[in-house]
Amino acid sequence: MRGRQSIYFGILLLTSTIRALLAQTAPVSPDRPWHSSVERQTMAEAKRLTESRLGIDPNRPYSLADLIDLAESHNPETRIAWERARAKLAALGIARSELYPILTAAAQSQTNRYDVLFGPYYDRQTVQSFEAVLDLHYLVLDFGARSGRIAAATAQSLSANFAFNGTHRRIIYQVERTYYTAAHN
Repeated sequence: MRGRQSIYFGILLLTSTIRALLAQTAPVSPDRPWHSSVERQTMAEAKRLTESRLGIDPNRPYSLADLIDLAESHNPETRIAWERARAKLAALGIARSELYPILTAAAQSQTNRYDVLFGPYYDRQTVQSFEAVLDLHYLVLDFGARSGRIAAATAQSLSANFAFNGTHRRIIYQVERTYYTAAHN
C-alpha cells in the first residue's frame, strides 16, 4: 500500500511540474503583452459578466412593478441580505437543537485471519467480531445558558430579516424615484 501511495504522489508531482513549465511560455512577439492561461480565462469571465443578462426587451414598455421586479431579482444586495437572513435562521435552528437529546450510534466490524498448525498441515481460521454502541446525552440543568443562546439567535434572526426588508425597501425607493424622475423629464 505504501508503494502505491509513493507512485501516486510521484505522478501528481510530475503532472504539476509539467503544468507549471507549460504555463510559463514566452510571448508570441516582443510588442505584445504576455498573459497566462489563467489570466486569459479570468479576463474572458470578466468580459462575460459585464455583458447584460437582464433580458430586457427595448421595444416593450415596462411598468413600475416590472422595473421593481427586475431591480430586486438582479441586485446583488438583495441576494446578500437574503443569504444573511437564511444563515441567521439556520443559526437559530442550531441553537434550538440544544434542547433535544443527542443519540450517537457507532458500529465496528473486524475480521482476523490466523494460520493454525494441525499436525503437518496449516489451517486458516477466520474470526469475525462485531461491536455496536449507542450513546445518549441529555443536558438536564444548564441554568439558562441554552435559553440565552436561543434568545440571542432569535434576535439576530429578526435583525437579519429586518435588514433584508430594509434592502428591499431601499431598492424599491431607488427604482420609484428614478422612474418618476424620468417620467417628469
